[in-house]
Amino acid sequence: MLLVDGPSDPTLGALVHDIGPRMRELIKKPVGETGTFGALVSSHELVHHIAGTRDSNANLTRRMLLLAESRAITGADVRERVIRNILARYVVLDRSVPSKDRPRVPQFLLNDVVRYWRTVASDYASKMWDRQHEGWATRNLKLRYSRKVLYIWGLLASFSASLYDAPELDEATSDEEHNARLADFIGRQTDKTPLEALAGALLRLGCEDLGPAIFGPYDRFLAVLADPGLRNQLDALSFDDAAANSVYAELREASKGYREGVLDLFFDRSELKELVRRFGVF
Repeated sequence: MLLVDGPSDPTLGALVHDIGPRMRELIKKPVGETGTFGALVSSHELVHHIAGTRDSNANLTRRMLLLAESRAITGADVRERVIRNILARYVVLDRSVPSKDRPRVPQFLLNDVVRYWRTVASDYASKMWDRQHEGWATRNLKLRYSRKVLYIWGLLASFSASLYDAPELDEATSDEEHNARLADFIGRQTDKTPLEALAGALLRLGCEDLGPAIFGPYDRFLAVLADPGLRNQLDALSFDDAAANSVYAELREASKGYREGVLDLFFDRSELKELVRRFGVF
């Protein structure tokens, strides 16, 4: 997307059309049919339309993926500034009742992370209906693997100041300074890919042995999507023929091991269990 952080400029619309063909020279697969990407996006909606009736599914998706997996092709300062302002809305300006125990888990951000995951899951069912199962197998596998790891990134980013050493938060002399430092700490998580964040959590929490259960199936998922023949096979797979398709059946079965590894990490083997219990449900 062409991210704009500044006044309106009518020439930018033409720039979007110029960028499209250049991008398709590098990346053959077009952007999705919904128009969420491949477009000009103003920072105003990303920063000011968080939750509420003006926050569309497209705006929510753009904001979450900007935080979780974006990289700047050019103008890195624009990306960093918009992310900083988004986190200011989520963390700095979301004031809690003053207390001696300053919170390290920004609940506004965490709630939106959960909302995004549930929206993705609901939209999958909606697209199944609207598109009469067209391309359903690839979307189903993305929900099992790559969409899920985006949610994992959001949880880990929200919990990061509790999981990792953050002495600068203890040194804050006011609630305002604490929140600003917390936003900066979470902002540093936006430079990690979701897979890097997950691998880092396994190392930090002493759960390296879960690596094969989590990353083995994920590696196979990426290999299949990177193979044009297998990818086309999944894209064309009908719902009724799924059970007999060996590629889909393999990835579906492997996703169960991936899921169990993630559940083990969050609910059985680490301090994430207490964070999820305190903040992730009620």
